[in-house]
Amino acid sequence: MKKILEILTDTRWSVLVFVSSLVLLYGLAPLVVYHFNQSQYFIELAQICFVACVCIMVGFGLPILDHRFSDRATRLVVSARFFHVAVWFGFAVFLIITFSTANSIPIFTVFQGATADELSQQRGDFLKGRVGLESALLYLSAFFVSTLLPYSLAHLFVQKSKSRYWLTMVFFGFCISFLQKSLFLFVVLPLFYLAIRRTKVGSLTMLSIIAGGIILLYILTVLASGGRAEFDTAWSSIDVGEFFSAAYVPNGSGEFIIWRSIAVPLFTASDTLLVFNEQFGGRPLLGATSSFLAAIFSLVHVPMEKLVFAHQWSWNDIANANAVFMLDGYVNYGWAGVMLFSIFVGQSLRWFYKSKDEAFKSLWLIYCFALFSGPLTGLLLSNGYLVLFTLALFIRVRDQ
Repeated sequence: MKKILEILTDTRWSVLVFVSSLVLLYGLAPLVVYHFNQSQYFIELAQICFVACVCIMVGFGLPILDHRFSDRATRLVVSARFFHVAVWFGFAVFLIITFSTANSIPIFTVFQGATADELSQQRGDFLKGRVGLESALLYLSAFFVSTLLPYSLAHLFVQKSKSRYWLTMVFFGFCISFLQKSLFLFVVLPLFYLAIRRTKVGSLTMLSIIAGGIILLYILTVLASGGRAEFDTAWSSIDVGEFFSAAYVPNGSGEFIIWRSIAVPLFTASDTLLVFNEQFGGRPLLGATSSFLAAIFSLVHVPMEKLVFAHQWSWNDIANANAVFMLDGYVNYGWAGVMLFSIFVGQSLRWFYKSKDEAFKSLWLIYCFALFSGPLTGLLLSNGYLVLFTLALFIRVRDQ
């Protein structure tokens, strides 16, 4: 078991694991679903996926920046102590401001009898619903959770720092505080990578960790639904075409997890193409889906993720329907965007492979997870991966 996990988590094979996952979910699955739900956008999604996968492989094979990972490469050296203190002090300030200004904290109100609708509103209000200066908290949260904290925490584990377990608890506590069901993976996956690659943990322990993650996901789903834990689903009666659509209503938390993990990403990608074609005539938006790029180039911002959510479930000022990264390239720049974005993704996976920094390498799993569920532009600009890649290529965090 551990040997298989060592292969699956090895950055050498990261591109094959990622491409295989893309082909299964966004290449082959849409072709199957098309037979039950005759939407042409499932076919178009499969076509985009296959082109993207070829380009990812091409990007991974290009040795463009390999010299940056040479021992002779000139880098800016930063003290590890300074780096970690700056990151966690900044996060502590963020926590104090966030919790002191929050109207409610879902992890507490769920035990006070809050309903599923109330919890949904509270989760949105916790960060996404902030206005004015407080709206910056959403971006700071994404920046800390997606890149800075996972990298710093992984580096502390590599150093065997005495504070690593306490800081893990702080990070994990924040991730579950507002019941965002998969956010804890940003804590778990880098540490899971390090456990497999750098320790002698046995197969039974690995299985226990995986089972624990699944159980935790289930518990968070139950809590987020206000405590509903029904599991009595008649799977034989499920209409496949409806299952892969926003019209489907899961029966219980167990079925919700399966539907949310498999069906929602697939039909959200298909619905993104539908909205793009029906509302914008299939004309490339030239970066307008990014509020940052729209502001720079004086474009009218197109909140694509909100428009897709509105198509699926009606308009919501807080909610978004995030689609796989390659659609970000397609709706903004057409087929050229798909190819260029995919080549960049392949190249960035090569950086994880070539790097000698184990803390950086441990983040490839959450990077790919983020690419499955969000636009590349947003990951680079809002989630901090542009900063992370700059650190990986040009900066060395020096151990004490």
